[in-house]
Amino acid sequence: MPSLLDVLQSLDDQPAEATIFAAKPWTPTSVATVEDLDEPPHGLDYLLEVDPAQEVLEVWSSWRHGVEPNAQQKCQAVIHYAEHDSYLDTHL
Repeated sequence: MPSLLDVLQSLDDQPAEATIFAAKPWTPTSVATVEDLDEPPHGLDYLLEVDPAQEVLEVWSSWRHGVEPNAQQKCQAVIHYAEHDSYLDTHL
């Protein structure tokens, strides 16, 4: 199964209405999948839908003057949003 890092790298190829599920504790290396399911697959937890995850990355880039996040930064931003329901501050 792919890692969260892999899933977020291919986020633009995923259906906007699909959901990202990942094994806790959420880290870039957590096992993850994108599914069009209401319930998480066995051993995984709900992280975020694809559409809001894409928005998180757009905001991250916008707040940093158009810089594109690398794979680790994508993971950090999406995990932060999933855990805190807020965008990652530019000072973190």
